[in-house]
Amino acid sequence: MYLLKRRVLQFFTMILLGMLLLVLLYSIDGLIPFLIVIAIAAPLIVGWQILFDQVQPQAKLAWLLAVLFIPFLGALAWVMFGRTPRRHRRVKRTSSEIRMFRQAIEMERIETANAVSDRFPLTRTLQKLGATGADGHTSTKLLVNGEAKFEAVLRDIEQATHHIHVQYYLFRTDDISSKIRDALIKKSNENVTVRFLYDGLGSQEIGEDFIEPLRESRVHVEAFDPVVHPLLVFNANFRNHQKLIVIDGKIAYTGGLNVGDEYLGKEEKLGFWRDTHLRVEGPLVRELQRLFIENWLYAGIEDDKETWDLFANEEHLPEYFIDEPKDSNGATQLLVTSPGKDVTIRDGLMQLMMEAKESIWITTPYLIPPPELLALLEVAGKSGIDVRIVVPGKGDEWFSFHATEYYFEQLLKRNVRIYKYNRHFIHAKTVLIDGKIALVGTANLDFRSMYLNHEMTIAQFETSSVQELHDAFLKDFDESILIDWSILRKKTNGKRFVEAFCHIFSPLL
Repeated sequence: MYLLKRRVLQFFTMILLGMLLLVLLYSIDGLIPFLIVIAIAAPLIVGWQILFDQVQPQAKLAWLLAVLFIPFLGALAWVMFGRTPRRHRRVKRTSSEIRMFRQAIEMERIETANAVSDRFPLTRTLQKLGATGADGHTSTKLLVNGEAKFEAVLRDIEQATHHIHVQYYLFRTDDISSKIRDALIKKSNENVTVRFLYDGLGSQEIGEDFIEPLRESRVHVEAFDPVVHPLLVFNANFRNHQKLIVIDGKIAYTGGLNVGDEYLGKEEKLGFWRDTHLRVEGPLVRELQRLFIENWLYAGIEDDKETWDLFANEEHLPEYFIDEPKDSNGATQLLVTSPGKDVTIRDGLMQLMMEAKESIWITTPYLIPPPELLALLEVAGKSGIDVRIVVPGKGDEWFSFHATEYYFEQLLKRNVRIYKYNRHFIHAKTVLIDGKIALVGTANLDFRSMYLNHEMTIAQFETSSVQELHDAFLKDFDESILIDWSILRKKTNGKRFVEAFCHIFSPLL
């Protein structure tokens, strides 16, 4: 999700452009016909494109209404935020490099063993839906909140001997960010290869002052789809929301936490920050390594010397793709979603929800589910399955927070229990099915994560982390307020209007 202040800046920029057009229309007689043609033609062209976009009908209708009622601003907003996802940078280089890389590592991909699929048949189903193979020898450790995550990350960075790969949607320039940056610099000076990849919009505040010490220490730095300026963003809608660290090809981290002081509860507005991350060891790290390298190759510049063979030729492949099985009593599997038609996480989540027999527990900071997921939650709750959803007690984005609360009444009617986290903000993106299957990753339960962002999540079947997540859920329930009808009846008409208004635009959030 984009920072609210950035959206406000972009919105006011569009308003200023609209005012400038009006001034031109009424003050420069010679330009009037030309500008009138543009003012009429732009919405018509954009509206035509929207009609044939392969997006959810709700999103299509919202954009059409925006273009109809605020023609110029609506058209410009669609160009910035609403276009159908497509790879639009250096397509030839991207296709060639990634294709050769994939061919070189084909034998390193995880194959689901019969023993795993016989015990967990759903792993085969998820694989057909686009997930990786399921591994029975990967160990996972649940990390609850920022202190546990950053302490473990810094400890493992210090122990690195060959390479460190870091990728984040949001990387701040504050105390904890500088501490991790300095740890990476230290390892690079010790001849450990360090690659640092950040999203070009999510980490917009990163400037040369922050990056220069990395470059001076021979850390390789790239931005994923960089933007020229946050006020002039025309690829804003399709961001890399993944969070990933791979160390020596043996240890990986992923989950809900970006890098910033707010994730340690130091942000005054939100206060305590509840989140969940995952530490991974074993063969599944190879799939996470593959994901990072593909993103890295895509982000590289045209004459970049960081080509596929530095990772996957005969010399380097054993250095980056390690096979070290760990003791495990379950199975793990990676699901990845990319902008466009790749909806692996959505499909996998739907399949797991349909297979639930006893319970579906969810934590999400943004409860803005696409219709198909909303319907599944309603059917599950009505049929007697224990469906519980934990959402923030305090929101970080005004629109999303109120759009989330719009769904409370609808879900309560279907026996879905809603918990508002009472220690302010919960940012964890987790799902627990029947107390046996867990999902921990970067995807929120909203349109953006299901359809527009690059996202990732790890499915776990009866691993030790599943029990750890179960215990974390119980604690979250205890620290939350259970929403009931007596609370909903206290809503003012003004509050209901705000929620309904935000809900109209929920497909765009």
